[in-house]
Amino acid sequence: MTSRVLCALILLGMLTFTFNMQISTGQSYGLSDLERQVLSLVNGTRAYNCDLELEEIAVQHHAFRSGGSAGAEEAAYWIKEKFESFGLAAWLEPFEFTTWDLLSKPSLLIDEDGSLSTTYDQVSIESFQSAHLSLPTTEEGVFADLVILPLPPAANYSEVGKNPINMTEWNAIDTTGKIVLIGKEVHMTYLWGREFTAKLIEQPPRAVVFTWWYDWMSFTPYVQYSIEGKGLYSSINCAVGNVNYEDGLWIRNRENAVNVSAKFSINAVFGSGPHYNVVGKIEGYENPEKMVIISGHYDTVMCSGFCDNGAGTAGVLELAKVMANAVQAGFYKPKYTLLFMSFASEEFSLVGSINYVMLHENEMPNITAVLNLDCIGSDELRVSETDPVGGFDLDQKILNAAQDLNIAVILEPPTGSSDHEVFRRPAWADDDYYNTWHLEAGIADATPVESSTMINSCPLLYYDKWYMEAPGWIHTSYDNSTSTETLNWVEVDDLEDQIKVAALTTVRISPTTEGVLLIEGPYYTWDGAEYWIVCDYKRRPVRLVSRYS
Repeated sequence: MTSRVLCALILLGMLTFTFNMQISTGQSYGLSDLERQVLSLVNGTRAYNCDLELEEIAVQHHAFRSGGSAGAEEAAYWIKEKFESFGLAAWLEPFEFTTWDLLSKPSLLIDEDGSLSTTYDQVSIESFQSAHLSLPTTEEGVFADLVILPLPPAANYSEVGKNPINMTEWNAIDTTGKIVLIGKEVHMTYLWGREFTAKLIEQPPRAVVFTWWYDWMSFTPYVQYSIEGKGLYSSINCAVGNVNYEDGLWIRNRENAVNVSAKFSINAVFGSGPHYNVVGKIEGYENPEKMVIISGHYDTVMCSGFCDNGAGTAGVLELAKVMANAVQAGFYKPKYTLLFMSFASEEFSLVGSINYVMLHENEMPNITAVLNLDCIGSDELRVSETDPVGGFDLDQKILNAAQDLNIAVILEPPTGSSDHEVFRRPAWADDDYYNTWHLEAGIADATPVESSTMINSCPLLYYDKWYMEAPGWIHTSYDNSTSTETLNWVEVDDLEDQIKVAALTTVRISPTTEGVLLIEGPYYTWDGAEYWIVCDYKRRPVRLVSRYS
């Protein structure tokens, strides 16, 4: 036995001990060769262009990609075709649920003389949009007197609610059968919202138009709420729409000068029909019964949905392509089955993922992790906290992946705002389904998947302006590709970085079952040779290699 071989064996034993000690204390060795190969396949421009295609589907439909609409159905089939083009087994999983669509563009016409037969005094309000799930008007629309419910003074957001509603002024205004214009800030505080609700119940209007009331809200387009037209407005048979600050102010000024009327038209159709969850699958090679879910919802709320959640959907598709290419190239064979999910109707209150769990409740114990991509591509990467289970801590895996990629990430408290929470807390989701839709999901006893997280990014919402010095634009008309470019919001580089974090996390959760990982060195130099340590897919030391090997 030569001295070089003897030295190598001694060194391997020393490094094995040291390596195992370091692994046990959580130290990172950076990226393996396999991980670098997988990450090299991620293409942010391709993901961004994929998002552009989804946006194009949305803007061709009056209801965009709202759950149960023609736009959502077109998107579902398009996503399935994408999965298949990557070589994945792919299918649609339909479920029956309430559907809602718009047959024509909503319209609001201000009329000054109270007669539709004269047109010289009529002005069309271009920013007018239907609320999500608004009740329909008749095909001809609603023509009625327009009244305004004023809000108290408030110099900024912190003053909202400090001054009470002037009930003497409100009581002098009869809203019965009228079209009501009011500031959406009425719902920023419980007391104001309570007074408004009581007013509508006592004097039901035919339609409500929301706007921003205060000039300090003029920086943002009107913000849509999910299923905003449901609930109270359904119970009083009232259609709901909205206009931006500038148009709302113009209407207020005209009403103060002339007692105007308005024609309000939302040609909506409710029904019952299929919604489509879309699944793409890469079979696991060692434990195929175990699953890792990479998900994102593809439906929208009355806008193009470029960030929410075209970006997340594009991220899921990019990850599916990357993993499929890695498998096809032969350098990655995932230990567990990878399921790529595009959920329907998240904006209906997590309806798509709830129905998925209803159909697959028996598989819940076999789900290792859920990585849910919702609104990625903005400046700051965020990940929601998870509880460690059996020594597996998903959020820490993501934090480590981001650190190894030199990408900043912020850990957030657990959130119930997206589909991952259905897996993490099925009993909570079961209650939410009943409270929202008065339907029984029957998943309260489903096995929770504690390792379920949301990967998102900020700024996200208009009010991030007050906390992050920059707003986000989800649920507004600015959530489109043109705005993301002009406002430097969702960008290619950020999208690529955040997809890479998800890709690296996925590879580490479901490691390859064949091949080796080369841990970078050199760890030792002797007699002109530089030595590296080679490990198997479980990162167990196997042998040393050198330039002479």
